[in-house]
Amino acid sequence: MACESEHTKFVRAERECLQKNSIDKLELSLYGYSAKDVNSVSVKIQRSGKIIADYNDTIPKKFRDSIRLRRDYTIEKKILLTDTLFVKIAGEPTRKLYGFSYAVQAQFSMMDRDYGCRFSSFVADGKTVKESTVVFTKENRRN
Repeated sequence: MACESEHTKFVRAERECLQKNSIDKLELSLYGYSAKDVNSVSVKIQRSGKIIADYNDTIPKKFRDSIRLRRDYTIEKKILLTDTLFVKIAGEPTRKLYGFSYAVQAQFSMMDRDYGCRFSSFVADGKTVKESTVVFTKENRRN
């Protein structure tokens, strides 16, 4: 495939994106929350108007970045692009996530340029997020 044109590579990736109808997992990143503040997550997955999954799980206590108090959690469920998720952590309002989508993105290496289909965006509480990770950030509240 080394002789493929840029256009052919792009079209191949575009076709791949059109065939996608789900994501295999969804990453959550929590910033600024101690393990004491937030130790669990509540997840509901709604498909065609019905709740198909409703569970609570423990968020790992290990920090991925101790300076920013970053911890990660992965929703290890197949999520259709048309599903709606409701995600809740302690002390924060429930986040409504939907409108999951893929996009063609360029992939560069030292010797080659290619295109691939990547999970690229979703809608969180009515706002489009051009990321593949749901981010919760603790706001410093002053009274």
